[in-house]
Amino acid sequence: MRQTIKIVIKRSLSLACLWLASGVIADSYDRKDFNYYSYKPNTAIGFYTGKTCDFINIDHVVSLKDAYESGAANWSASKKETFANDRRNHVPSCGRVNSSKGSAAPKDFLRRSRDGKGLDYQIVRWCEYATKYHLVKLAYQLTTSNNDQKLLASCSKSQSNTG
Repeated sequence: MRQTIKIVIKRSLSLACLWLASGVIADSYDRKDFNYYSYKPNTAIGFYTGKTCDFINIDHVVSLKDAYESGAANWSASKKETFANDRRNHVPSCGRVNSSKGSAAPKDFLRRSRDGKGLDYQIVRWCEYATKYHLVKLAYQLTTSNNDQKLLASCSKSQSNTG
């Protein structure tokens, strides 16, 4: 019995070492790996709220961390940089809203917009945001398994009913 356990443990450790050596396990997320070059938005109106912002910055619709966790971990440095600086994935955002959103996926961003912690805001362009989010994920072949599929699909249904 002990011999069998030792063999199983040795095999498991050997497989784990091979897996690590093959690079399957990527380093942990580091925003700097994406080499994002910030720029000044050309508006004072926040994309998500439609309101004038005291402080406005650029938000990644699909955050760099979300991208990392859904497939970008294994990308080359060049592809990470291309993604980070792809303006199709950028929107102007009020600083407080952007901070509240953080690296959240749509479901959590929606929840945070109504969390009652004093930063409540209404996302007035929800379906445009969800569509943009989904299109960026598709364009970069990132997984959507961490997303609420019903929530994303609700916009495509409502848009097809109005057309």
